[in-house]
Amino acid sequence: MSLKIKFRALLTMCGAPIENGELIIDGGNIVEISTTPSNDEGVLDLSDCLLMPGFVNAHCHLSLTALEKKLSPPDSFVDWIRALIPLNSGLDSESRVNGIHAGAEVMQRSGVTGLGDYVAEPELLPVIGGLGFRSVLFLETIGFQSEKASELCKNLEEVLKREPPLYQLGLAPHAPYSVSPDLFRCLAELAEKYHCPLSCHVAEIKEESRFLVLGDDSLEKLLKERSAWDPEWRPPYQSPMKYLDGLNILHRLVAVHCNFVSDDLDVMEKKKVKPVFCPQSTEWFGRTQFMPVRALLDRGMSVALGTDSLASNGSLNFLDELRCADKLLPDVSREEILTMATRFGGEALGLECGTLASGQKADLIGFRVPRDFSGPWSDVPFELHRREVDFYMVDGQRDAGLGVK
Repeated sequence: MSLKIKFRALLTMCGAPIENGELIIDGGNIVEISTTPSNDEGVLDLSDCLLMPGFVNAHCHLSLTALEKKLSPPDSFVDWIRALIPLNSGLDSESRVNGIHAGAEVMQRSGVTGLGDYVAEPELLPVIGGLGFRSVLFLETIGFQSEKASELCKNLEEVLKREPPLYQLGLAPHAPYSVSPDLFRCLAELAEKYHCPLSCHVAEIKEESRFLVLGDDSLEKLLKERSAWDPEWRPPYQSPMKYLDGLNILHRLVAVHCNFVSDDLDVMEKKKVKPVFCPQSTEWFGRTQFMPVRALLDRGMSVALGTDSLASNGSLNFLDELRCADKLLPDVSREEILTMATRFGGEALGLECGTLASGQKADLIGFRVPRDFSGPWSDVPFELHRREVDFYMVDGQRDAGLGVK
């Protein structure tokens, strides 16, 4: 049975705003967008709402949510890792799962319908996959010692061979300083074999670039502390992007952070890299050099938005993420930021979401607006008083048990 929704305005993210129309949904899909609303009984009257696609959080670590407020911005990134590891290892399963559910609710209430999440423990896949998001769950993998690459990939393949889940699986080699060349190659082969998306933290810190070009002492010391150093490893004398390109892992990679890539924009564009910018995490670390979003957008690249985790962010509220992006990116318009938060996120993850058009999935959110509202519709989600959406739908199903009306 079809559902008709009357709206005040609609941001499709693939065309001009539509005002005073009707959205027709059937079987979880959008059947039609009409500019002549009907007077049929049973129409859902949201004529006081702006509707738009649900937000896509293209990079998150929900399993770290229980670490909220347990870490402070560090003097160095390596110090942050040293503080993070014991705290994360010390979490009991109940605290971790409770944190996952709490973080998911904050994201849903703030309009997130699509999710790309890094999952280090396969047993958490059904927990995160059952939260109600349209999602890609990336199996996060760490292993700098080449001798362990084969065994790690064998274990990952066992997970990939299971019955297809309701969510999509991806693979996430953690970072160039924590994954061996052999493991990168193996994961790339698995991704090709099982048609999985690949994601990686890339060019996040200066130390990473120095590590690959010169062999940075701080990261080598950290790996040795963790008994993870490979004495056979030698620097490739390349930037992180060129290094991954040489390993045949860069094509269409969902590349997170990309703070030090100004010299690699050509290779990123050529390989159709999907960058993910995490505004609040960038601010939390106090970074003054970060992803050149304007330059990437000008090259026609689909830059997405992500929250990262509460180990390096004060909030998983995606409306806060939008406002932070607005502050950090004065040369990027609000229309572009909303595109990053919706259509580009869907494109990065390969999900059927992020736009509203006939034939698209009915993943949408709504904001009530005053009758006399006259400003640009794209300003509405950025308004400071907004903490939650007023309407929430995934796959044509309202509310998802959250109580948003």
